[in-house]
Amino acid sequence: MGHLILYNVKVLLRNRSLVFFTLAFPIILGVLFKVALGDIVNKEAFDTVPVAVVNSQVYKDSAFKIAFDELAKTGDSSVTGSDKPLLQVTEVSDLDAGKKLLQNEKVDGIVEITGTPDEGMVKDAQAKLTITTNGLNQTILKVILDEITQRVDMISTLTEREITAQLAAATPPATDIAGPSNPSGPPAFNPEKIAKSVQDQLSSSGFTLQDRSPKSMDLLMAEFFSLMAMAALYGGMFSLTIMNNVQPPLGVIGRRIAVAPTSKSKLIISGIITSYLVELVGLLALLVLCHFLFQVDFGSNWGLTMLLTSVGALAGLSFGAAISTLVPGGENAKIGVLIAVTMLGAMLAGMMGGAMRYAVDFHFPMVNKFNPVALITDGYYNLFFHPGYDGYWQDVVILLVISAVLLGASVIVLRRQRYDSL
Repeated sequence: MGHLILYNVKVLLRNRSLVFFTLAFPIILGVLFKVALGDIVNKEAFDTVPVAVVNSQVYKDSAFKIAFDELAKTGDSSVTGSDKPLLQVTEVSDLDAGKKLLQNEKVDGIVEITGTPDEGMVKDAQAKLTITTNGLNQTILKVILDEITQRVDMISTLTEREITAQLAAATPPATDIAGPSNPSGPPAFNPEKIAKSVQDQLSSSGFTLQDRSPKSMDLLMAEFFSLMAMAALYGGMFSLTIMNNVQPPLGVIGRRIAVAPTSKSKLIISGIITSYLVELVGLLALLVLCHFLFQVDFGSNWGLTMLLTSVGALAGLSFGAAISTLVPGGENAKIGVLIAVTMLGAMLAGMMGGAMRYAVDFHFPMVNKFNPVALITDGYYNLFFHPGYDGYWQDVVILLVISAVLLGASVIVLRRQRYDSL
């Protein structure tokens, strides 16, 4: 097995066009990103984003109002780069009043909060964003609303858990709550104790409701995150080349391998291992260059960054193997399909601009849920921008499932291949 792996490494590295497109091209593209765009995002300070909010009772009782009030305060903001607030909130009486402001370009979006009022609180609070165009400000609004929703859901879950626990441990029992039959009965739970317990749990988990946007945040980083993802899928050319070499209809090499005494399963396994190792080394080299040469910050958790990069390499490998075995046609046609699908995935993931990513997520939300380029990009986003790791692990699991399905289908097709003559 060892000599087969070494042989496959030589085969792959001697293919100059293959090495260029999989290893050199992403690095050259990264250099072009840095030279062409540079610090353009940092040099042009963000303006405050004007937004209209429907001032309903549900909004007043929800955590969204607290968050919007905080984001509308003046102070040192790592996003605007000055003491300007991130949001300029205009409260309107109803949605129609907000639409008038939107049509007159006084605001960039309208936010309406829905939910079920419950004794001064709101259950199942949801935010609806209404916009007429796609752009940077609209993307910022969507990210803000998604972040607030995630945090509100976490707080609600912890609060309900604490209330349930205190009701179960109440002495006297919860049935002794003060009421018509027992006006002097003690409460079954202590709201202050619940609030303190929830705060302690959030603090211990690293969760915070304060502005945690890194001072080094640069929207150009989004391009490098998607560049890493694109490079992972381009790495599928290694596995595609190896799989093409073991298929007799695709060339002389495949016919020679088919009649060789070496086990076909050993050839395939060694080829897959070789493809993965070469691709992983290339991705890690690109990761190091992005961090040290292009000054891209991937966050502080390098262990999870390496894990995501490794899973991305596996996704690229399975992608290339699947195209080689499942897509009909010759070698050039298969390479063309791999490049086309990879570039399409990169475009949908936001490599050509955040407005495209927002439009795809808004109109076709399920597309990027299964787009490997978007999943890898989101994984880097989650590690750097978000305090929790739920989104990160979800991306990793989906990538592993996609890889398993594609590799399984490739193996099944290869095992069923039979030839009457070579």
